[in-house]
Amino acid sequence: AYKVVGDKIDPSRTVAINEPGGKAGDPGSRIWPMKVHRGKQAYDTVNNHLLVVHTAGEDDTALWHNFDWQKAIVAGTEAAKLPYSGQFGFVSTEMYWPITHMVAPKHDAVTCQECHSSGGRLDGIDGIYLPGRDRSQLLDFIGWGVVLLAAGGSLIHGLIRVVTASRKGKHS
Repeated sequence: AYKVVGDKIDPSRTVAINEPGGKAGDPGSRIWPMKVHRGKQAYDTVNNHLLVVHTAGEDDTALWHNFDWQKAIVAGTEAAKLPYSGQFGFVSTEMYWPITHMVAPKHDAVTCQECHSSGGRLDGIDGIYLPGRDRSQLLDFIGWGVVLLAAGGSLIHGLIRVVTASRKGKHS
């Protein structure tokens, strides 16, 4: 769900600018690492919608040029053709950003076990199979059995090759 210009908000609560959708049991859903950016944004206290703020530029209405919120809001809302009562306040907001934006340096990167372990970051997500957290004893038994059979088969094959090669050398 996304907020678009003009959507009504409830300023008594934190406003979610964009919320990832999906559920653990939905086969179309995917786990995607996100960061949550929390901040405060200007909103119209009468019309209860977020405001467009003219932030940059070399004119006297740009916020970073004159630091006048009222001028910047008037310019932004006029450009966006958004109604503005002339009264503004600030509301807490949250925005979800995919981890591909502002990736942490490698020394701050999480290890596999931080998510893929019992008690890890993804521990509260039910309805999915998470390698490292969830296990099936039958599947583990079958997997180790296949590994042992493959190793045993390789050893037997190698032993047969050594024995037959040494016999060929004795008869010539």
